[in-house]
Amino acid sequence: MMGNFSLFENRIYRQYHAWSKMLCMKNVMSKPAPNDGKLYCSPRHDHFMGCWNYTEAGTRAFLPCPDIPGFAPDHSAYFDCLRNGSWYVHPTTGKEYSNYLGCRNFQNVLTDIEKNFAHVYVSVVGFCISLILLICSLVIFFKFRQLRCDRITVHKNLFVSYIITAFCFVIYLSVVSFGDGVLMENPVWCQVLHVITQYAVVSNFSWMFCEGLCLHTLMMHTFISGNSLIIVCLIIGWCVPLVLTGIYAGLRATLTDNTKFCWLSESSLQWIMFAPVVFSMLINIIFVINIMRLLVTKLKQMPEAAQTRKAVRATGILIPLLGLQFLVFIKRPNDKDSTLYDVYTYAVAIVVSLQGSFVSVIYCFCNHEVVTLLKRRWHQHRAMFRGKHARTQSSTNSSTTYTFIDYVSNQPCLDKTSRC
Repeated sequence: MMGNFSLFENRIYRQYHAWSKMLCMKNVMSKPAPNDGKLYCSPRHDHFMGCWNYTEAGTRAFLPCPDIPGFAPDHSAYFDCLRNGSWYVHPTTGKEYSNYLGCRNFQNVLTDIEKNFAHVYVSVVGFCISLILLICSLVIFFKFRQLRCDRITVHKNLFVSYIITAFCFVIYLSVVSFGDGVLMENPVWCQVLHVITQYAVVSNFSWMFCEGLCLHTLMMHTFISGNSLIIVCLIIGWCVPLVLTGIYAGLRATLTDNTKFCWLSESSLQWIMFAPVVFSMLINIIFVINIMRLLVTKLKQMPEAAQTRKAVRATGILIPLLGLQFLVFIKRPNDKDSTLYDVYTYAVAIVVSLQGSFVSVIYCFCNHEVVTLLKRRWHQHRAMFRGKHARTQSSTNSSTTYTFIDYVSNQPCLDKTSRC
């Protein structure tokens, strides 16, 4: 979900990287250093498959840029060999750093860059909208005591997971997409941000599953204890994703080829997290089918047309709550130059980023209980304001002193009740 490279491309990259490293070791790294009494930096093989030969200390080595998308093969990358015979170490990462920034072919790939960034802009805007609506929804849920029940508690946790996910995505997309040289430098904080974002995504889907579990359990078992159900949901929603993400991060950190570019490329290790997510969505489908069966059974007393409308409406409300619309986007088109791929990319950006907005609107702002409470509070404020305004006017009127003139004596009379 987070990668811009497909699993196939990532597998091909690893194969080429291993093949390139083998050739480098055979043709360069296995050779002895020049025996001319000078100091040299040892041969290196970097993450861009560059094979750097022995380089004299205090000089700069150059290599042609790799022939990969976004790079200009006629440009050059460089690697500085310091005077002490060691390669240049980047001050941020603390690792040897060969500079490929000059390889970017801005003239030829400017259109592709703008095209790739367009869906990033859509995602960032969508997540910002979702953040605003979700925060407002949480304020409403916490403000009114009448909304404190097990069902709303699950909603609150789901909304919090949406907020964390949106916040992480906005930061991650902004830093990775627009940060100058961040992917090349691959700092530790960027890798940690990736892991946190993955945890937020898995936690978000876990709470979607908890929504289905809670609704199905309450419909099937009316007298079940709410506290025990909430505890189970808290474990599934926050603790299980933490374990899955920790296993994924620990295994991926041990693989050198999987730790480049802020972990942006997709890895088969991500199935440690996403396989349970897919499984939970399949279970949610079973929950929905069973819930609809129970609902139709209860609606049999109504006319057929009304039954259909009620069933369709209930299904439409459950789909975004349980995240079932994501099942449509499991398979990504292979041809990146096709119109279908562009449609898929923008559809995913819109649906994923606005998912929190859909849920907050349906389950908060369109919720009958919430609307009733907001109207009641609004009427109370209006009544209080009118009462305060009336009391203010009454106080002003009662404290006003009128002056009457006795036209007989031509003297003022200050008491409006007295006879002059």
